[in-house]
Amino acid sequence: MMYYEELHNLNGLLVESRFESIGRKQVEDCPGISFKEELPDSRWEEYVFTSPDALHQEDTRLTPGPFKYPLVLRRSGARMLIMSISRKIVEHILSNNFLSIFSPRPHFITIGVDRLVKTTIQQPTEYALSFVHARLPAFGASLRSVSFYGDDLGDASIFRENIKYMTCFVCGLRKASGGTEIVRLGTDGFISFYMTSPARVLEVEEVLSFLREKGYLSTHILDK
Repeated sequence: MMYYEELHNLNGLLVESRFESIGRKQVEDCPGISFKEELPDSRWEEYVFTSPDALHQEDTRLTPGPFKYPLVLRRSGARMLIMSISRKIVEHILSNNFLSIFSPRPHFITIGVDRLVKTTIQQPTEYALSFVHARLPAFGASLRSVSFYGDDLGDASIFRENIKYMTCFVCGLRKASGGTEIVRLGTDGFISFYMTSPARVLEVEEVLSFLREKGYLSTHILDK
C-alpha cells in the first residue's frame, strides 16, 4: 500500500453539482473516500481517497495496491474545488466514485482565461501575470502554441505587442506587489498551485473571489 502524505503540488478542478449544497457526509459517502482533517484556519478539508488502481504512475510490480491519495476540497453551496496530486486522480473520482452520490456528474466551471489575460494587460490589478500558455490560430501548423514566464508579463513589450495573435487558455497569477506565483488557472476549470505554506489555500481563495467578482467564472463559486 502506498499513501502520498505530503501536500505539495496540488492539481484539480472547479465543479458544480445539481445539489443546492454539498455536505461533508455526501463526500464521505462516496466509495473510497474518507475524511481526514480540516486544514488549519480555513474552510478547506483533507480527505483520503483509496483506489484499487494505480493512478499516479506507480510501478505495480513493486508497489501493490490499494493506493491512497490525498484529496483536498473546498466546498461552498453547490460548488466545489477538488484537488489532489494529479488531475488524473480528480477526473477519475468525478467520473467514477462521485457518480454514486452526485448524478449527473458535477460539471466543470469554466474560467475566462483569455479575457483575464488581455484585461490584466490593459487594466493592471492587484495580480500580475506570471505565466501564460496560448494558442496561435493565425499561424496554423507552423506555430501552434507558445508559453511565457516572468514576474510580470504585462510589463513586457514583446508579450503586449503579440497578444493580439494569442488565444490564452492557461495563466499564472502572483501578487503585483511581489512574491511567488499563487495559482495557475485553465479555461476548463483547471486549478494548480504549490502548497508552500498553510496560508497558500487562503491566497488561492482570494484569487477565486477576485475571479468571481470580476465575472471571469461561468458561475459564482466559493461564496462566503
